[in-house]
Amino acid sequence: MSSKATILDAVSTYLSHAGPRGALDQLLEAERILFCCQSRLLATVWVRSERGRFPGDRLMPEQLAGSCTTLEEALQVCHDHNPSLLVTTQLLEEGSGLELIVKAKRILPELRTLLFLQHEHRTLLEEAVKTHSDGIVLESAMGSGHVLAAIRTVSKGGMYLEPRIAEQLHGSVQLRDPGLTDRELEIMQEVASGLNDREIGEQLHLATGTVKYHLKQVYQKLNAHSRTRAAISLVLMGLVAPPKPLLPMW
Repeated sequence: MSSKATILDAVSTYLSHAGPRGALDQLLEAERILFCCQSRLLATVWVRSERGRFPGDRLMPEQLAGSCTTLEEALQVCHDHNPSLLVTTQLLEEGSGLELIVKAKRILPELRTLLFLQHEHRTLLEEAVKTHSDGIVLESAMGSGHVLAAIRTVSKGGMYLEPRIAEQLHGSVQLRDPGLTDRELEIMQEVASGLNDREIGEQLHLATGTVKYHLKQVYQKLNAHSRTRAAISLVLMGLVAPPKPLLPMW
């Protein structure tokens, strides 16, 4: 099956499960989404699918920042429309999704990103991780539920590595032990599982402020600037277990 077909299937699955006012719809109402892919047909399908989630004849501008097929178009949207969530495929009509994520985050440091990879070759996975994307999913996993789980997780401020990617990269980097405490590792394990600060506090019976304090200590020890970079670094070092599959229950 072609890459284009699998993504079209994912859009269809999204529409059939999310419904006009599903939980995912409510979550994404607060997002300004920029969708980028290689196919102009798919870009159009995405716009139409987004319009279908909302009442009325047209999608409200605040719900969709743009739908592009080239790197330069996408970067212009970042400059002009301030998206909060970037969803991109590895291949674009011009440029690549990996390059787009790196450059888009320079323009909008708080931008959350979700990258779909066409292949699971080790070199590609390592390059994808270097982009510090908040979520990375294999296109072959689309339709299994990972795409919806990833969007949920990334939208909440968490990180999502599709399990096959995480398993391949777990322990692949040998670096000096950063000296994290047991509590810091425990918190980072929950970060790797996609939980936000509040959820981590509930899971470990800690105040949200305490979770934030420990995360700040982790960032300093790892010289990381975000939870995503910190969590991925620890997965690569083998200090945090790769996340288990997070498949939504319908």
